[in-house]
Amino acid sequence: MTAHRHTGTLPITLAELARIAPLARASSHELANSARRVEQVILAETFDRLRRSTPHALIVLHAEAATGGWSLAAALHLAWERNAAAVVVAESVVSPAGAELARRLSVNLFAIAEDPVDVALQLAGQVSAPRSARALRQVQCAERLASETSLRGVLTLLNNELDGIPVALQVGEAVVAGRAAAVNPRGDATPVCVEVSGSERAWGTLVAAVPAAQGAMIGQVEALLGLARPALAAAWAQTRLNVSLHAAHEQAAFELLRRQASEAPTEPTESSTVEHPVDAAWISELGWQVNGYNRAVWIAPIHTNGQPPDELGHLVRVAWQRGRPTWPLVADGDGWISWHSGGDPDDTGPLRRAIVAFRETATAHRLALGVGRAHSGVGGLMRSVTEARLAAHVAGEQGPAAVQWFDEVGPSAALAWLPVAELTEVAHLCLGDLIGAKDQAALVETVLAVLDCGGSLSQASQRLGVHRNTVLARLARARQVGMAFEEPGQRLALHVLCYALASQTDVATPEINGAATSEDSPQAVG
Repeated sequence: MTAHRHTGTLPITLAELARIAPLARASSHELANSARRVEQVILAETFDRLRRSTPHALIVLHAEAATGGWSLAAALHLAWERNAAAVVVAESVVSPAGAELARRLSVNLFAIAEDPVDVALQLAGQVSAPRSARALRQVQCAERLASETSLRGVLTLLNNELDGIPVALQVGEAVVAGRAAAVNPRGDATPVCVEVSGSERAWGTLVAAVPAAQGAMIGQVEALLGLARPALAAAWAQTRLNVSLHAAHEQAAFELLRRQASEAPTEPTESSTVEHPVDAAWISELGWQVNGYNRAVWIAPIHTNGQPPDELGHLVRVAWQRGRPTWPLVADGDGWISWHSGGDPDDTGPLRRAIVAFRETATAHRLALGVGRAHSGVGGLMRSVTEARLAAHVAGEQGPAAVQWFDEVGPSAALAWLPVAELTEVAHLCLGDLIGAKDQAALVETVLAVLDCGGSLSQASQRLGVHRNTVLARLARARQVGMAFEEPGQRLALHVLCYALASQTDVATPEINGAATSEDSPQAVG
């Protein structure tokens, strides 16, 4: 009995047949090459029929050819000689010796519990109508996908279904589930991408890397990825809900810590090593450590304008806690707080390793990090958090993935915390002639450099990269537009206003007394 493929259709592969009944219910004793195409099904009752089989045939052994023992060995040798796609035989016929022979010959071997004739008829129908078989496979895959409730479960199922073709779920630049090889394929693999959408917009992308040898599978891969979208959307919603609940739990716990620190009768000193231990059920549940030396890290977008979006928070949480699942990550205002607690205040190794591992995510999402100093106990943690936040805003001026340690910041942290947008409005009121000047940017830059250099013209010219005479000419022009930088009573105020204007050179003129603010300016903490 032979079933030939329809003209104009791609022959079905052994891997595809193995995913649908009846082969899906069979035991695979050897699956050496699942990518083999299957062009016909042969119900072989005699060895003579086996000798006349053609390459790429799926051979179902029956009657004389499936009596067990030597007959299976002979059938496997003939299948190997005839380049058969696979051999299917009753379970009762397969012995350990037969399975070992199939492995040595690299012959795909399936053992079935059903009647071989019925199985051969079903397989013949599938091979003769590959489109129908593939549609059946998609239906069965959709049923299994519907039962998965997690992102990991959906991606595991897809990777098992598309054996040899890696699949990953990418959100932004991060791979949140699946195999990273799908995003960074080797060789000449063809990428297949399917967007995953929520109620309003796409939030992720399913990516598969189809090897060149399996190029005919691209359409099938794309169809299966499309089937996974509803399951992924449901799992993502559940994940977001779980994360939101966990984040709310963490925020409530952190607020209790903050309250405990503010209500403490005495503040911990730099030399103190003992503080009243924190003994609370919620601390144990979250796995937080706060009784040792705590060094905080603050993560924030470099151009912050209020609370970051929830999607970004989810990606930051996934990336930060990858490999550090017990480390906290608490959303607070315009960023996120984490910390490392240990017995040695000088041990910065774990935190440095965490920052290095997070650098790729920080670059992709334009995040800056600030690190506070190590202080003991809950009060020390809150102090370190404040230091880390100041350091993060200094780092934000240096660009994406910048890291600043508070130990190295010093008083310049105050500059990063200035209300730049408000000061710029004041400058527009007080320095009207300067604001209207065409050379405003050069004048502000020059006066700021001179004031930063303590009035040294040579140092200012080196910093600006211009001749000293150019600096003198600009200073003369600055005096004409009302910049009284030489008057002691005006110097500090003018220095601050120049800093604000220089920070806003790429921002449009703000509306006086209006609500417009620059996204580049740090927001004051309420």
